[in-house]
Amino acid sequence: MGASAESGAATPPRLGVIVVAAYALPQFSQSLIHGPVGGIIQGIYAREFGLPLAAIATVLLIAGIADAFLNPLVGYASDRHRQSGGSRKPWIFAGTLLCMAASWFLFVPSPPVTATYFLVWLLLAYLGWALVEVPHAAWMPEITRQYDERTRLATWRAVCAYLGVTTFMALPYLPFLPSATFTAESLRWTAIVALIALPAFALAALLLVPAGFAANPGGTAGPRLEWRGVLRNRPLRVFAVAFLLYQLAPGVLNGVLFFYIVTHLGQEKLLAGLLLMTVVAGMASVPAWGWLCRKIGKHRAWAVACVMGAVLIPCFALVPPGPQGTVPLIIIQLGVVISFAIFPVAAPAVLADVIDYARLRYGADYGGSYFAIYNVFYKSLANVGAAAALGAIGMAGFDARTASQPEAATTALLIVFCGIPALLLALAVPLIWRFPIDARRQGIIARRLASRDASNARPIIR
Repeated sequence: MGASAESGAATPPRLGVIVVAAYALPQFSQSLIHGPVGGIIQGIYAREFGLPLAAIATVLLIAGIADAFLNPLVGYASDRHRQSGGSRKPWIFAGTLLCMAASWFLFVPSPPVTATYFLVWLLLAYLGWALVEVPHAAWMPEITRQYDERTRLATWRAVCAYLGVTTFMALPYLPFLPSATFTAESLRWTAIVALIALPAFALAALLLVPAGFAANPGGTAGPRLEWRGVLRNRPLRVFAVAFLLYQLAPGVLNGVLFFYIVTHLGQEKLLAGLLLMTVVAGMASVPAWGWLCRKIGKHRAWAVACVMGAVLIPCFALVPPGPQGTVPLIIIQLGVVISFAIFPVAAPAVLADVIDYARLRYGADYGGSYFAIYNVFYKSLANVGAAAALGAIGMAGFDARTASQPEAATTALLIVFCGIPALLLALAVPLIWRFPIDARRQGIIARRLASRDASNARPIIR
């Protein structure tokens, strides 16, 4: 019996495939334009446009700090707009227009390129992303209150996200480009594809997906009540601790992955192909994780994935250096990436249930604020994990400039890469497995919200 069967009373019909797909499509274009900023664009600005590394580092630091403020501000403002009877759609529309302009000028700069130019368009890109991504994520629990339907929406959204990343990584292999590497020309084609995908997919979502029921008119709370809705929400606190432990793990792994593969294993030629292979594998596994979430509950499926990762990651320590380690490295890396592929399916859907709990208990819609905090910590925890990992191996004497490392440095690398992420995942398992909102409890919350909203006779907003 699936998790949905536990929710009790009769539920509304399933969302149509067109509605689900239309909701998910904007995530493709957002992931596509995020691809270069993840680590490619700074290299192109330095190598092909002559921007000094110090200037690039300053720009990235300023933009990162600004992003940490932009997401919560957009979340708060979109929540207030919704509580007054509006919808998430105008925010997505405005953000899409800004993303189109910022992506073009950021990815196709006209020389001479200055640090100021880079900073201005990167900041505008971050603002555009926040205007789209925070309301788009907060929109999910407003489209449906059904436990399994939210998992379905999150599954399609995750597949579109992987497709966007895969498209960006595959663009350098276009036959008419001079080389299969990331260059200014491949960045230009990313911008061209984005100018087509951004408006097309945003319009599909805005026209085909219902805006959702208006927020409870009693839910216009002041800042003090809003903070109480955040700090005193027990399911949110459990989610936050589990999220912290879980998200630090891939941060640590990715922080030293390059040095593990290139320096320790001597497999530099394998790195690019391995990364592309694992992105495809992660995307292919998303529907299976979505099925398991519906079968046993999304929090328990997430816990199973944590156990899978905690078991597989220490196996990296058994991979022998050199060509003889190629096959086991690929097998273990594929398994680890597949274990992490559940995150964009389970985590947003679980948070959607937490948002419903907050609405029921505190009478206010915190969807935008919750997902804004989610976005900030999703990015920052990965960076914190990577920084901590690099600092740890550096203190042990690891030197990235040399191929031969002291025994203590190699030991530290293996402990950090193979031990710390597994421990973090293991610590997260009991929190996620015993998460307080399961399908049955979410069904009770949904029915009470439906009854309260029906008594208010608020129409569906457009």
